[in-house]
Amino acid sequence: MLPMRVRVRYTKGDTVRFLSHLDIARNLRMALAGAKWPVAMTQGYSPKMKVSFYAPLPVGTAGDEEYMDVVLDTKGIADFIRAKAQGALSGGNAGRHVRLAHVLTPLAQALSAALPKGIALKGLYIVPDSKSSFESQIRASLYRVETEEVTAEALSSAMAEFLAQAQVLSELRRPGQTKTVDLRKFVESIDVVPNSCPATFFMKIRHENGRTVRPQWVIDSLARFGMDVDTAEVIVDRIKLYLE
Repeated sequence: MLPMRVRVRYTKGDTVRFLSHLDIARNLRMALAGAKWPVAMTQGYSPKMKVSFYAPLPVGTAGDEEYMDVVLDTKGIADFIRAKAQGALSGGNAGRHVRLAHVLTPLAQALSAALPKGIALKGLYIVPDSKSSFESQIRASLYRVETEEVTAEALSSAMAEFLAQAQVLSELRRPGQTKTVDLRKFVESIDVVPNSCPATFFMKIRHENGRTVRPQWVIDSLARFGMDVDTAEVIVDRIKLYLE
């Protein structure tokens, strides 16, 4: 029997916005273990849960719509359901004829109870195996950004200048290398909320085969358009992922 792939939709809330992606992944794996999900394991000397995470958020950014895929062991699913609700399975064909509601409901209840404060379950559903990865299906991210350092009017002016450029190149420095990225080609739209206080805007950023840019990088680039904003003082939330 083929394993079952379950896609989990969750939120990374305000209280955990400063956890790194690795910390969030570790907390989610611990929650899966605590919920006693029958997660399939990799082979080898050091087996690991078959869990995939997508479009990781940087430190300081919260997310309203985050995803992970969890591969479940088919036999383990039947055992999990038996432990949660007697009679939920149909006779001797337990692993083959489990109703989706009988699988997803106890999985959701168990995971919700095991998740740490700040991470909340929004939904889960079964997905078929696909030749294309889920990461490649993510077309764009929508961010909401708030800052008290500037007015909405001044922000609108700087953003208009940014959008008017053919290119906005930025150097990204990482250990051992420096890479130049064109921020402008990734930014699809920027909408400043008129008269907002703190100044608030929405930024839609493109994904290309898993590659994207951070809104903080775009905010840093505004200095060349007369708008100096400290990215450590802004509040950034990703509120939506656009899928193909």
